[in-house]
Amino acid sequence: MDKVWNRETESEKICERIKRCFTNRWRTRYWVSVVYYEPEHGYNLFFNIQPRNAYSRSIPIARLANCEYHELLDIITEVRQTYHFTLNYLNFPDDQIRELRRKFR
Repeated sequence: MDKVWNRETESEKICERIKRCFTNRWRTRYWVSVVYYEPEHGYNLFFNIQPRNAYSRSIPIARLANCEYHELLDIITEVRQTYHFTLNYLNFPDDQIRELRRKFR
């Protein structure tokens, strides 16, 4: 099965997109949301920005269709070496959330 994304270059692309969106502003909260999308058996990554006393903004930074869980772990590990933002996991099974939180503290 052909994949739309390449594991080796995807983490670099994600870091580039985060770099483009990240402006180190005072009193602004930044985090990355990782969302499991079951119909495609894939994951979406969003970069979230929330200035103090303002609404948050969510920017899509990656879409990993037909991605296996172990491949996602490799990609997140490489991104975490560059950026240490808080990770928020949505629509994951409880056991995977526990494993992700243990691995990426």
